Amino acid sequence: MSSQEDFMRELVRRFKNPPNYGEIENADIVSEEADYSCGDRVKLYFKIGGNRILEAKFTSEACLFCNASTSILLDLIKGKTIEEALSLKEEELLSIFKTDSKGPRYRCIILPL
Repeated sequence: MSSQEDFMRELVRRFKNPPNYGEIENADIVSEEADYSCGDRVKLYFKIGGNRILEAKFTSEACLFCNASTSILLDLIKGKTIEEALSLKEEELLSIFKTDSKGPRYRCIILPL
C-alpha cells in the first residue's frame, strides 16, 4: 500500500469518526468559520488554562478535507500556548496534505486557521 493510500485512509477515518469532534460545555473561546463559496462551516471550542490550550474540539458541516484538517489542527495545538497556536502558519497545515496555496482543496484545508 502506498503512503498516498494510507493518507487517504486516514482522511476518511477522520471524516467518519473525527477525533476532537464535539462541543465543549462552558468553553473559554468559541470561534466559527465559514466558506460561503462551498458551504463548509466549522465551529471551534477551546478550554484554556494558564495560557495553554487544555482542550480543543469542533463541530462542523464540512467536506472530508475540511473535517480532517480541523481535526489535525486541533491535535497540533492542544497543549500549546495561545501564542504558539496562533503562530501556526497555513504552510504547515498545507504540507501535511502535500499541497500548497494553488492546490484544489486549499480553502477547505485552511478554513479552521
